[in-house]
Amino acid sequence: MRLVILKDPIWFAPLNVIHHFAQLKAKLPAEKQKSKNFKKAEEMNSVAVMLVGLQVLQKRKYWLQIVDDNEGSPDVRTGTFVPPSKTAADDFSCQDIEVVTYGKHSPESFLDFLRGTKLSKKKSYDSKTMVLCVVQRDVLIPPFEKCRLAIEEMSVNCPVMIVGQTSTDEDKYKIVQIYPKVELETEFVLEKTLKENSHTGVLTLKWGTKPELKYRPEEKHFPFEKLGL
Repeated sequence: MRLVILKDPIWFAPLNVIHHFAQLKAKLPAEKQKSKNFKKAEEMNSVAVMLVGLQVLQKRKYWLQIVDDNEGSPDVRTGTFVPPSKTAADDFSCQDIEVVTYGKHSPESFLDFLRGTKLSKKKSYDSKTMVLCVVQRDVLIPPFEKCRLAIEEMSVNCPVMIVGQTSTDEDKYKIVQIYPKVELETEFVLEKTLKENSHTGVLTLKWGTKPELKYRPEEKHFPFEKLGL
């Protein structure tokens, strides 16, 4: 992770994003769910699900925000407080996330898909950006160590993670980092995990003469307001 100068002080808990995305998806007709802005909201939701898994593993709170198109990259930015701090704004560490979806209509193998999209030589992300591959199809992923070795041969510099639903009977998800090393693997039932976690609301980071953190759970900000949704 890294410390960056933030343009947007408003951050959302993963639960906040997942809750609002479910509401958004339920009310929007199928035709509008094909829009670019809805796809960006869907990407933010996938990052939120991944962060739920990290919170299970690391026992620490994560926040996220969608990034304005004017910045060009990344898709989503995440943040967490660097231990031992839990409040100081200058101890808020950020990671950029580029999202790619391995969907039902992706004809190539998983590794070829990655090679041709976010891990293409045209992209060249550095270690400050994570590539998150969202698996949205029934597919047999190669052994994670095999994935790691294949990505290593691509001369990739950025970390790569996978998130996907592993059960059709319940909202069970798995996350795992497959590069630069295989780690952070965990499986969890999303709704059950969120109910057990009190991490909600909106975080506003502000800087002045002294770093200041203000946490307002009832603040009326909406995760997808930048998208006009």
